[in-house]
Amino acid sequence: MVSSYTLGIVGVALDRVPSSMTLSSTWLGLLGAGSLIGLFGSLLVGRLADRYGRRKFFMADMLALMLLSVLQLFTTNLATLLVIRIALGMAIAIEYTVGTALLMEWVPAKRYFAAYLVGTFTSGFGDRTWQVILASSAIVSTLAGLQRLVVRQPESPRWLASKGRIIEAINLVHRYVGEDYTVHPAPQVEVKKGAWRMLFSKKYRRRTLVGGLFYACQTFPFFGISIFLPILMENMNVTNPLVTQLLYYALMIAGVLVGIVLSNRLPRRYFLIGTFLASAAFLLVLSIWHQAPLALTLILFSLFSLTISAALVMDYAYPNELFDASIRTSGVGMCIAISRIGAVAGTFMLPIISNA
Repeated sequence: MVSSYTLGIVGVALDRVPSSMTLSSTWLGLLGAGSLIGLFGSLLVGRLADRYGRRKFFMADMLALMLLSVLQLFTTNLATLLVIRIALGMAIAIEYTVGTALLMEWVPAKRYFAAYLVGTFTSGFGDRTWQVILASSAIVSTLAGLQRLVVRQPESPRWLASKGRIIEAINLVHRYVGEDYTVHPAPQVEVKKGAWRMLFSKKYRRRTLVGGLFYACQTFPFFGISIFLPILMENMNVTNPLVTQLLYYALMIAGVLVGIVLSNRLPRRYFLIGTFLASAAFLLVLSIWHQAPLALTLILFSLFSLTISAALVMDYAYPNELFDASIRTSGVGMCIAISRIGAVAGTFMLPIISNA
């Protein structure tokens, strides 16, 4: 939730920048894509988490997000703000890489809506309103950080097992899950220092490319549309953009629920191909039929929103399933880094395309 809020708030905030500030479409794209650029830090975070464990990074993450969010209150310099947004993306990389792996490794084997509401209804701060909207992510980060301090997060038992610490792993499982559960010794995979090349070895390269490429192709339209939704609604000549944007986020939540159900019933491959084809069909009609009735435009856009959000369920589950525990966060980090090419491109290009 925290990462989605921090990423999603920027589009609404930049829409409230006072006219006295010159914000070109290039700067709009750069600031929108800043956090996504920082997510390339997942390469380093994943490698470190495979070596030193998940818990340390997971606990420090929210403090970094809180401090960086507050810093946005104290600058109107666009270059400085871009640096802060990139740093925020590096902190979010911990959540994406370590958080999802930690969750997957504790589960027995078998994102924007709040940000938009806060950004839309925040007012009363004059020309600083957009900065207050950006800094509001500090509140969410603080609450999440306090929760992590109160509810102590144990280390991943599967990571411990992958390091040969099987007794510690079993004790953790017995303590937090139950005496009826256990964790089995994991294959010992030697990961040499700085050896991201292992992810492109014969054993892993297909998994790395599959995980990274499907992720990149999803994030290209998703982040561009979600972050700059107010701009898109204006260019679609929507007469009531507030209601339409709230509908978009409500459909995204519904789509995630649909995705959870379908992903547990369909093979990963069929689920991914099906959602890509469906979302492509909806966007193709929207792109070609410029004079379509508004009702049909909204229906097609709603179906696209539902489909793409259902597909996003795979972003968290599938990359984690592709790699062994000893190299999992490195693999997930690589997949996220590859995917950011699509996310950054989509987010950076959308304001420029819209302006043209």
